[in-house]
Amino acid sequence: IKGGFMKGFSRSLFALLGAAAVSVGLAACGGDDTTSGGNAASDTVKLRLGYVTTPQHPYGIAVDAFKKEVEAAGGGKVTVETIPNYTGGDVKLLDDVSGGTVEMAAVSTATWDTKGVNVFQALQAPFLITNYGLDQSVLEGPIGTAMLESANGPKKLGLVGLGILEGGLRKPVGREAALKSPADFKGKKIRAPQSKVLAAALTALGAEPVALPVGDVFTALQNGTVDGMEANLGLIATNKYDEVAKFVTQDVNLWPFPAAVVINQAQFDKLSDEAKAAVQTAGKNLAKNSINVFLNPAPDATNFVKVLCDKGLTFAFAGDANRAALAKAAEAAYTELSADTEVAGYIKQIQDAKAAAPPPAAPPALPAGCKKA
Repeated sequence: IKGGFMKGFSRSLFALLGAAAVSVGLAACGGDDTTSGGNAASDTVKLRLGYVTTPQHPYGIAVDAFKKEVEAAGGGKVTVETIPNYTGGDVKLLDDVSGGTVEMAAVSTATWDTKGVNVFQALQAPFLITNYGLDQSVLEGPIGTAMLESANGPKKLGLVGLGILEGGLRKPVGREAALKSPADFKGKKIRAPQSKVLAAALTALGAEPVALPVGDVFTALQNGTVDGMEANLGLIATNKYDEVAKFVTQDVNLWPFPAAVVINQAQFDKLSDEAKAAVQTAGKNLAKNSINVFLNPAPDATNFVKVLCDKGLTFAFAGDANRAALAKAAEAAYTELSADTEVAGYIKQIQDAKAAAPPPAAPPALPAGCKKA
């Protein structure tokens, strides 16, 4: 009896082990259907998208709209996990998306030239794009498309350009004094992201550019390491820079602050046709959707001007003469930027578009009770 029992037990055990092996083999061939950049038709693909600001910043609002569009168009087969406040800043993020550590990223266009990608420099040539109407036409039109698709653009780093979003026109921010004229910039240490184009512009204005990742700026303003920065109102409010800086020059728009939204080429190649179409279509809407944050804000949208007024930030006004003097001083940066013939071509195209565009509408008045200088 014992021998018969053991033989039967052995046959049962072998059968169970065989079934287990088959089960493991099937699982290894696609039992887990949630992957990052999965390549099976039935896979649900998760794409992580990093960006350096808070979710409340215009970058975060635009990225969230992009996420929703991709997921809706993907029919449940594509999810986007957003990663705000990306550790290490834009340069680290650009390295990580190029290397495949993260699948997608919204990388501030100012920082691409640190990696030898100069095509976006024209977007932030000083005092060139100074209103949102021109900004939108450039970002979503042939100029922005050419930048994204250029052999010297994202492709140079193994990336696919999907679209360009806007984070907000940048203004001078002063720690202890308003920055309204070239004399005010003279010798001042002004924080900017690591960027050749912004360094050239600030140097032309007479300032000393100080490259710092966004996570280090609050402390630098607090302890006086820098005398100011260039920032949009959303960045000031969401990062609470109003607590360590007293002035923003409201009527000076230095340059916009776009971000190129990209996906790693190897990850893109793994996507189904449906998933590729989803990210590409949502990418084309980034410029319009992001600039709508400024031109047609939702009824419940944060009014950053009011927030900053209520917190006691002083809104300085340079006036026409000082604005003209700043723009004249900044022209010195164009010699450096135009050394790259492709960049020079984009600058000329934007200048032509600006000359042909109607004048922008006057900005709304400040809310009652705002401090002015």
